[in-house]
Amino acid sequence: MAHQDFVDFHFAVLINRVTNVMPIADKLLEKRMLSTENYSKIKNEKTSQGKMRELLPVVKSGGPEVKSYFYEVLKLNEPYLVQDLESPSSQASSGVLQSQEETQDTPEDVLMWNQSSKKHSSTIKELQNDRLKKLVGSIYFSRNEKYFIGSGSSGTQVYLGLKGDGTEVAIKRITKNPLNNKTFENELKHLQDSNLESKNIVRYVDFAEDDDFYYLALQLCECDLESYMEDLRKPEHKDKKDAALKKIVKDVLIGLRDLHHGEVIHRDIKPKNVLIDSGKNARLADFGLSRKLGEGSAVYTARAGTRGWEAVETLGPSGDSRYRMSSDVQVAGMLVYYILTDGKHPFDVNNSDRETNIREGNYSLDDALDIVAQDLIERMINIDPAQRPTMDEALQHPYFWDDVRKKRVLKDLGDRDEVQKYELLEKLYNLFDNSKNSSRGEDPTAKLTIDEAFAQLKIQAEKRNDILSLVGEDLAKLYKLCDNAKKYCVKKTFSNWKTDLSQIWPDINQKLPEDLLGLLRVLRNKMVHVNQVFYEKNMLNHFPDFFISLYGLAKDLSWDIDDAEETP
Repeated sequence: MAHQDFVDFHFAVLINRVTNVMPIADKLLEKRMLSTENYSKIKNEKTSQGKMRELLPVVKSGGPEVKSYFYEVLKLNEPYLVQDLESPSSQASSGVLQSQEETQDTPEDVLMWNQSSKKHSSTIKELQNDRLKKLVGSIYFSRNEKYFIGSGSSGTQVYLGLKGDGTEVAIKRITKNPLNNKTFENELKHLQDSNLESKNIVRYVDFAEDDDFYYLALQLCECDLESYMEDLRKPEHKDKKDAALKKIVKDVLIGLRDLHHGEVIHRDIKPKNVLIDSGKNARLADFGLSRKLGEGSAVYTARAGTRGWEAVETLGPSGDSRYRMSSDVQVAGMLVYYILTDGKHPFDVNNSDRETNIREGNYSLDDALDIVAQDLIERMINIDPAQRPTMDEALQHPYFWDDVRKKRVLKDLGDRDEVQKYELLEKLYNLFDNSKNSSRGEDPTAKLTIDEAFAQLKIQAEKRNDILSLVGEDLAKLYKLCDNAKKYCVKKTFSNWKTDLSQIWPDINQKLPEDLLGLLRVLRNKMVHVNQVFYEKNMLNHFPDFFISLYGLAKDLSWDIDDAEETP
């Protein structure tokens, strides 16, 4: 279809479905394809449908050049709408819609239906044949209570629906009023943002309105998170429950990561706003309170979100709250705990008020929870926003590592020069007596030069430059390396790893330091050289806190542990 024919063919549909009218009118005015008088009429209309009723006749009468330019501007402002209208199914249905009223109450008796949902299939079948269903824009629905599937704030009701092309949808029917109008426009803006496409965000499908309501058509999901968790409690799901919940956690964090990559803060993360689709994927929903970041890293607004599901920095006494991406991270950490503990909240402590506990950083984690999951949650719910991980970092956490990833990390980090030469580096560290030096600001080479230390350790001249590159001229790298190796070994399951591993391998190198990097060196070598015993003894999981300690050390030393499979 030629671009100049697009307006004529889709005239009625465009009136109902175009929402970003003024940006289009602005461009036409700039090109002098729209008079100031017509522009004023468009601007004065209260609804997008009213604006389009003023705009489209002008475009239609402007000839091929104006129609073609309108098409190009529309494609920039509403790419999904243009893509939908240019699909074969929409091309066929639009011809029918031209002869219908813009909003009609007596649609065809039987609709197309592209079946996806299992849970709602029988009810959608009834809607498909319901002679009393209503058509608004290109969305079919009925207010009969059997099609009602949920409700939201401010009187929002959710119904099952179908588009003219047979797509199953959930229709949010939102009453028009000043408060709802602002929330709705904000949600629609984010849903239509092409930068927010994600397999873990509820997909925008369509939009329509009449004099009293907005109708927002979204991807139809099977159930919300709470219903899904309840289903997983059934005895027949016992064996797959843990894996299913872990997948949901990952899905939620991926959805939030994709939002943050689009510079959007969700601001209302909670169980109710996580939906499960027909493929059992979790999707973030409800962007009415979401905000786009401007040039800064924070958004200052009135308090938003749901009580008990808010970050500490958003609980300001003045009523004006600072929302950052890290605010989403803390609440997402609460949600992760909720998912993995069958509905508990980390800040429900000692029967105290949950909000008070959030303010004070007073939380408690279930001892039965996996130690690696606990580490992830504690990082995310940290009271200090600066100490929380980004969503990319959270998805790189060992909680999500399978054995293949663990082997890769063990090999990659174990092959680093710092680890291969660690026995010598630790001797150099001890030689400068750094661990007993209470004044780290002093020059450690004032009493003993590096050359003198190299000579004492009998390090050959040709190897000294390589060692020097690892330790730094001022030995700062050496201190950081060895201090972290020891720090991450305190009160761990592997603190006495030499005794433990000597029972498996009597030939353990006893000269290696009994710290994290010493253990890394041993495990890497055993995995590579005696892998049969290594895997028989399940050494990848022998020390439950080994990989979270290694992860922490790698972050502190800026060692790369990113997995390309987890990056978008």
